[in-house]
Amino acid sequence: MAEKNIDKLLSLTDSKYRLSVVTAKRALQLRGGTPSVLPVEQRAKIRNLVTVAMRELAQDKLIIGENLIDEERLNHDLNRQRQAQQAAAAAERPTTE
Repeated sequence: MAEKNIDKLLSLTDSKYRLSVVTAKRALQLRGGTPSVLPVEQRAKIRNLVTVAMRELAQDKLIIGENLIDEERLNHDLNRQRQAQQAAAAAERPTTE
């Protein structure tokens, strides 16, 4: 599905090539388990991860630039956050003794 806001997307980068690279990298992050920043009701309607990435960009939900948190650190922080949430959920469950 072609993104309706292609002109806006092109204005976010200095070239079509960079836009395609940014979009592909974000789609790979989504495929790898990084959660989408779109609201759940919007995300549920879209099956193609490239389209999700383009919508995130078009809605200014992502930042394109230099000197951002590197992907490895981002994944590490995300995994720590998930573990903390799982531990909190486990602590809230009643034990059956």
